[in-house]
Amino acid sequence: MFNNITPGLKNLLILMGLFYVLQMALEQRFGNYWMLAAFYPDSSFFRPWQLLTHMFSHGSFMHLLFNGIALFTFGMVMERKLRTKRFLILFFVSGLGALLLHFISVGFMVYQKTGSLFPLHEGLLVNTGPTVDFLLGYFPVVGASGALYGVLISFLLYYPNEELIFLFIPYPIKAKYLIPIILIIDIVMAIGQFSWDPIAHFAHLGGAITGYFLVRYWSWNRVKNRWS
Repeated sequence: MFNNITPGLKNLLILMGLFYVLQMALEQRFGNYWMLAAFYPDSSFFRPWQLLTHMFSHGSFMHLLFNGIALFTFGMVMERKLRTKRFLILFFVSGLGALLLHFISVGFMVYQKTGSLFPLHEGLLVNTGPTVDFLLGYFPVVGASGALYGVLISFLLYYPNEELIFLFIPYPIKAKYLIPIILIIDIVMAIGQFSWDPIAHFAHLGGAITGYFLVRYWSWNRVKNRWS
């Protein structure tokens, strides 16, 4: 079965598995694996490689399993549709777009508290309280979810009438209904900023927005070339 998986998807799944093994090794050696997660750029924990490594790192085995199954479900279809090069571009660009919107959302909260987007580098972190310390030092992002949302949106654009089964709902729902519902839930959760919810919903939305415009650009370019 593994031999039948499209090459780009296969490599992504292998990387996700290898990174999880690396995470466990780092956690055993250093007590954490946060050097692979993505921190807000003003954080003292931020490193440039985190822009990529966070996409393959996951908070738990269930997080990895859920993202892996979702990527397998939609990724193989979209890689066959877009071909490997564009599928991988979609995955990575959506992942970066997801991280960008997440950084913007965190930056907005930091600015509200300090009056600066980069208070640490500007030496403004004096008596800012635990909220900013939490945002800068203890709010890393991990997971392929943002990139996955770009793949999910591309599936919606190409196959809106495809019927899907979602989690515990026993009835098939068309993609044009199910995926917008998922996005609406993310919007509500992102705006609500509920303290009990650890999920980076703005990252999900950033990946979806990036994937949408990237696929639309490719479609527009194809039509333009056809008429030129």
